[in-house]
Amino acid sequence: MDYEQTPMLMEKAQMFDKVKFCKIFEASDEHPTGNIPHYHDYTQIWYVRRGCCEHWLEGKKYEMARGNVFVLPPLLTHMTRFQKNSAIISCEFDLNQLFGGQNGEKADSISLPLQSALNIISFNLLFSQNDKVKSNFVLSPVAEQEVGARMKTLLREYEEEQVYYQEFLQVEIQGLLLLLAREFHQSPVHDASVEIYNQNKAIMEKAIEYIDEHYAEPLTLEQVCRLSTLSKTYFCYLFKLMTQQTFVEYMLNLRIRHAAALLENSSLPITAIGGMVGFNDSTHFSRTFHRLVGMSPRSYRSLKRQPSAKGNSVGRPEEAER
Repeated sequence: MDYEQTPMLMEKAQMFDKVKFCKIFEASDEHPTGNIPHYHDYTQIWYVRRGCCEHWLEGKKYEMARGNVFVLPPLLTHMTRFQKNSAIISCEFDLNQLFGGQNGEKADSISLPLQSALNIISFNLLFSQNDKVKSNFVLSPVAEQEVGARMKTLLREYEEEQVYYQEFLQVEIQGLLLLLAREFHQSPVHDASVEIYNQNKAIMEKAIEYIDEHYAEPLTLEQVCRLSTLSKTYFCYLFKLMTQQTFVEYMLNLRIRHAAALLENSSLPITAIGGMVGFNDSTHFSRTFHRLVGMSPRSYRSLKRQPSAKGNSVGRPEEAER
């Protein structure tokens, strides 16, 4: 498999075609899935039902065997290689919709500590390299049996579609998440994992603050990684967890937000505004603005400007639109 190929985005809007908040399925060596690099805008939990498989995540290989569970947060590139006679059950879900949010809105407050717990579990599995923390979070025998039973129940409910099956799915997924969070909280690696995660999170908060203050400068991912003293892999993973965006997406959205404010509240030329927010090329600025806002900078200014402000422009109107 070619891990260097461009990863494919799997979006819940297309993937969750039967139930709006989740998708449950079984995959095997005879009916494989996820064998090309891809990433999701939703959370995924894998349970190995039979045999063994290789899970490649952000370029690193993880061996998974029967009974293993893998929690995968959104936006991480991964792919899977099934070995002979292997099978997994996959539970994919949107945390916001699962806890009552609609159309990607913020989930209820009950999910916030749970989301934090899932992030720390994922961080422990993927990137903990401290002597105090093992590279894997292993379920206890009792929890492993219960997780397996819940995953099989989820698959059966999803496939059979009995009355109230969506309500059953919602409750069962919530129970699965709480079980995993409790199991991790009670595990020997919990305290050290939380400490290391919080240390890196504090570093990331400072890095994001730096980006917010220097967004108009020609910042690069490598430069911000050096300032944060984190490796590129660590930085990108934590950045996605904290912002739900890649570094490039965050920078572009930040610059466009500032550009929109300038277009609405000043009479500066459009080309000047693009330069002020970090775009060296006016065409790139206009195209990016249109892609993210849905209209050109000129149209946005015309739409948002108050009639009383039209007579207060600095310079001639045609100069303001250059």
